[in-house]
Amino acid sequence: MRDNNRNGRKNFKRQSKGGEIVATVPDQFAHIEAIQAQPLEVKVYGNNFDKAFRAFRALVQKERVLSSYKEKQSYEKPSDRNRRKVNESKRKQMEFCSKGECRHQEHAANYKQRKSK
Repeated sequence: MRDNNRNGRKNFKRQSKGGEIVATVPDQFAHIEAIQAQPLEVKVYGNNFDKAFRAFRALVQKERVLSSYKEKQSYEKPSDRNRRKVNESKRKQMEFCSKGECRHQEHAANYKQRKSK
């Protein structure tokens, strides 16, 4: 069964030039540069798979691979996304203030007092 909605969509067309495939991009996307992702690599030394696996898991967590995958599993309403981002920024600001890294004078003074005790 054919998809009737295909008629209205603009598809990216591929043109071949001398054996290589070149993708032509519509003019509305011409200003956007393609992102070349680097693969995650971990080398195994001395058949120590456990150590390499731990390093790989740490690398995946640092690069936020799984969390970004889970975020894209379902649709998030714009209002929910904005609410989440505001809450994240508040949490980060509170972490900075608790460490004394913020620019609020009273927070930095309280941190210095607690640290000196």
